[in-house]
Amino acid sequence: MRQGLKRVVHRRDDALVGVRWDRLEHLLAAYYREAGYQVEHVGTGASAGRFDGGVDLKLKRDGRLVLVQVKHWNAYKVPHNEVNQLIGLMVNAGADRAILVTSGEFTKAAIEAATRNGLVQLIDGDELRVMLGPLPEALPAPTRTADSLAAQVGEHLLHVAMNRALPAGRKAATSWAKATATTLALKGVVLLVTLLIAYQVIQALSRNLNQSLQNIGRPAATAVQRPVPSPQFAQPGTTAAAAPAIPNYCIERDRNTGAIVDRCAEHAARPKPTLADIRESQRKADAAIEVLRDSTPEM
Repeated sequence: MRQGLKRVVHRRDDALVGVRWDRLEHLLAAYYREAGYQVEHVGTGASAGRFDGGVDLKLKRDGRLVLVQVKHWNAYKVPHNEVNQLIGLMVNAGADRAILVTSGEFTKAAIEAATRNGLVQLIDGDELRVMLGPLPEALPAPTRTADSLAAQVGEHLLHVAMNRALPAGRKAATSWAKATATTLALKGVVLLVTLLIAYQVIQALSRNLNQSLQNIGRPAATAVQRPVPSPQFAQPGTTAAAAPAIPNYCIERDRNTGAIVDRCAEHAARPKPTLADIRESQRKADAAIEVLRDSTPEM
């Protein structure tokens, strides 16, 4: 038994009672199309989705939008909560009017809520049967799949849970879900940026540390003493032969500028890292690792 709901005064047993809930949505969609509306069937009876967001049909005509919600209830009356939720959906969607349809009955509070608002039309079981006309005893129903059955049961359970736990019903649940998704997305972006920055810092510090460790204990390069060739004296009546050239491996030509560069002198002029420099590099690397560990609890 549904807690908090009132039983109908007259429980019907006719052809409409035997029509499935999704089939009833299709019948109403066809009725409003014949009445001249452009009908968008967004309910679970057409999309086979899990939830319909509180709207089954969207009717458009002459630039006006009308929302339709269908309640195929035969044992219990539709309460005023359903009217209030439909009013909230109508405001959010910018609709001009809304229609709440049931195959059974409405509570007195639901009728009063719709009357106060003036923009919500209630169609009970008696009026619905007049609209649809006589129905055959057996109507062909669409194939019932496990997904459609699970969607119907899931929607009902969610509706009951929201009415008990959330004062604003579906509207509050939708706002909470959107806010949660936005917060999670922002946290993910911040974490990703933090990881990228920490990775680049660690890579730079690691390169500097490795270069410093390689230079420790390496003697400073000294200029290569080029041997001075001994003077050659030409014998009388002969021509002095040219002295063989001695290769100098310190002298290179820069490939980009073409200038002559003394690599030995350049290396000798480079200062060696001190012990304080090495400790400072190690400290920065440790600090970067701590930042990465704090922002990533899984490490």
